[in-house]
Amino acid sequence: MQIRNILLTALLTVALFSAISYTACKKDACENVICLNLGACVGGECVCPTGFEGSRCEKLSRDRFIKTYNGYDTCNYTTLDSTRIDVYPIYFRALQNDPRSMMMKNILNDMADSALCTMQGTDTFSFQGSNNTLTYVGGGKMRNDSLWLVYRVERDTTGYVCTFFGQGLR
Repeated sequence: MQIRNILLTALLTVALFSAISYTACKKDACENVICLNLGACVGGECVCPTGFEGSRCEKLSRDRFIKTYNGYDTCNYTTLDSTRIDVYPIYFRALQNDPRSMMMKNILNDMADSALCTMQGTDTFSFQGSNNTLTYVGGGKMRNDSLWLVYRVERDTTGYVCTFFGQGLR
């Protein structure tokens, strides 16, 4: 009986030692992973904050948007010639003081109209802007060099909704 207790104790001691050794040797998946721009390592991969992307959160998401897009609007109001579609450019410019923001110019084909855009995800943003006669607020999405905007325009006491679709120029 005493030999059996000694063997059982020895076996439990070896099992416990093996378990401790195994878990002590298990490597931390994030040990050698360096995430930039306040990214966090989870399971060996970087999870990036809004506005950043890449395997190390090293890229600004907005940089893919910074170009000119040629496109057209459709709005839910009546014009004199509702069959006419005006193609015009919308321009995006980076703002140096905020890596998650950019400026959009030439809304509704008027260079006086611009909006401040704020990244909401890697390919989406919200925006708002105004000039002397109108205000607008909306959101945008970019996929494969295509730009979609949906926004509400307020002019005096009239409001309407517009969508813009455009293709990025190289």
